[in-house]
Amino acid sequence: MSMQITWAFGWAKWAFGRRAACTLGLVLLAACAKGPGEPSAEVELSQAIGQVIRQRLAPKPEPLVLTRAMLDAQAVPHLEVVLEDQELTGYLGLLLSRRDDLPGEITHWSAADGTALIFRNGMLIASRGMADNLLSAEVAAKGLQPGPAHGGQRSYQLRSGDFSARQVVLACVLQDLGPATLEIVEQSYPTRHLQERCESQAAGAAPKIVINEYWIDSQPRPPSGPQTDYLARHQTRLVRQSRQWAGPGLGYLRIRDLSS
Repeated sequence: MSMQITWAFGWAKWAFGRRAACTLGLVLLAACAKGPGEPSAEVELSQAIGQVIRQRLAPKPEPLVLTRAMLDAQAVPHLEVVLEDQELTGYLGLLLSRRDDLPGEITHWSAADGTALIFRNGMLIASRGMADNLLSAEVAAKGLQPGPAHGGQRSYQLRSGDFSARQVVLACVLQDLGPATLEIVEQSYPTRHLQERCESQAAGAAPKIVINEYWIDSQPRPPSGPQTDYLARHQTRLVRQSRQWAGPGLGYLRIRDLSS
């Protein structure tokens, strides 16, 4: 069975208020054009409000229950991504991997609705198809080593309005918090927990603290199954789990690599 790749149920919840407002607004606008014998604005408004209430009271769909067998059957690896501030969970499949003239490998992950996240060695460098996109980010990559290689300056280009961008520059300190064992969908992974603590000190503004966290494979795992190419390219060491800042609009993303 092929896994449905889509943003889960909170996405509809996020858009719901906007749809409801549009529905009520259209009813009020249409009332001006009503002719004799047609339903009054009060009737249509009442119907629209009733529809909104029914949608709010409707039971939520059951969340997707993942199994290792389901994941092993996928032809491509997937990420599970949680937007903390909006309580959204989504699943993105690997669309492509490529190299450029900077260190590291770029991986492009996409959902069926066009939402996409782009990483360099497991570190988030861009988002697409979302409100308040992260346009680009500079990260501390070294070869194919997963996660940040060192502390130092980080630079984020963030969307500001429809046609403009603004830059956020952070000074980061990298700390190794030691070993940690992760359990991801029926499988255990020994990892090292790295924490990247970053701070901005823009003139005239209060300092902003950003904390990115990475759980990186401690040891290689022999690749197997349909996802062998992806694992082999990364020397079977991956950022198995992370919590990364995607800008003030999106907030923090909690990310798990579900590949076998």
